[in-house]
Amino acid sequence: MFERMKIAGLSIILSLILCAIGLLFWHQELKYLRPTPVPRDYKVVLTNEVLRFDDRLLSQKHSKHKLLHFFSPDCPCSRFNLKHFFSLRRKYINEVDFYVVISNAERIEATKKMIDPDIPILIDTDKKLATACGVYSTPQAVLIQTDNKLYFRGNYNRSRYCIDKSSNYVQMALDSLSMQKAPPHFSELATKSYGCGISEDKNASLFQ
Repeated sequence: MFERMKIAGLSIILSLILCAIGLLFWHQELKYLRPTPVPRDYKVVLTNEVLRFDDRLLSQKHSKHKLLHFFSPDCPCSRFNLKHFFSLRRKYINEVDFYVVISNAERIEATKKMIDPDIPILIDTDKKLATACGVYSTPQAVLIQTDNKLYFRGNYNRSRYCIDKSSNYVQMALDSLSMQKAPPHFSELATKSYGCGISEDKNASLFQ
């Protein structure tokens, strides 16, 4: 009798451990494989649409193209693609100004530890910049032409680790932009948002 109770107890403990592992796997992996829920108030921003946002956060007049990297230090997907983001900046730094955009001033110190110090960090706590660009998750890239028109908004890669070279969407868009071509047409995998939703906060400022 005692042995049966002991075995039953061990079975329950093992089941609980397996459930905990399953929940951890869901939290860390599976939920990021599904598209980020679209906010109810989301407004689609189309390619070649002129973007309007607060000049105090980011100037709408610029001589070089801009790449806005919407980032969260708390988001695993954001952290996984940093190496790829840095490689793109090294390659296109002479043609494009790169910015990192976060949604919360409380994340500035954590972000600074991960981002090169010479990359400007924009704090978009009212989500006005994200809304103007049609962004509601991280990581996302927004390419803005010198006439302030949207060239590309979407994912860096179909893989969260940016290891699938055939789907380097941002790199392909940067190549087309540097050759003054029309914005490329990608599949839905390039533009449907994956990752972590952007949180709501207040105020906006710029840190260099």
